[in-house]
Amino acid sequence: MTDAGEASRDGVDAAVPLAADETVAWTARPRLTRILPAVLVGCVLAVAGVVGWLVETPLALALVPVGAAIAAWRYLVNRHTQYVVSDDALYVKTGVLSRSVTQAALETVQNSAYTQSFTGSLFDYGSVAFELAGGGDLVFRGVPNPGEVRALVDRATQSDGIAGESGSRDAIPGTVEQWRAIREETRGIRRALDD
Repeated sequence: MTDAGEASRDGVDAAVPLAADETVAWTARPRLTRILPAVLVGCVLAVAGVVGWLVETPLALALVPVGAAIAAWRYLVNRHTQYVVSDDALYVKTGVLSRSVTQAALETVQNSAYTQSFTGSLFDYGSVAFELAGGGDLVFRGVPNPGEVRALVDRATQSDGIAGESGSRDAIPGTVEQWRAIREETRGIRRALDD
């Protein structure tokens, strides 16, 4: 896992379509502690299977591999999920048996928010949701330090990107107020069409 501020491609899955000139600002996988409920369910099923077998219910032993499979599958899902923030885009890579990569340009991020559950607060992980222009959301689930991730992306979208003013990003024409007015007008048209 690469921490915020460390520009590197190390640890980024080859499936993430980074451009040659793109710099990785942050990357992470969901916290491993997120799989604890699946491990608990798997253990309960395995113990129930062994107890059932001991009281001479032979079919109960089938619960042992089911319990192990639940825990193993959740681990694999967690391991094959990766979130990346570059100087140009956000990426979400998922998939165990197949692969899915979602990309959103930083320019399309309109709003962001993060949440932490009780266990997320204890183990310092949470989810960061990004509202994208044109509708839809992109969510980083179970990431460490969600407030820092949100702040990193917010800084990138409010300035000239993560590269900053001295970076290679082109300035977007217009002011923030002009773009907000365009967004509100577009939302009004969309609501009118939905009615």
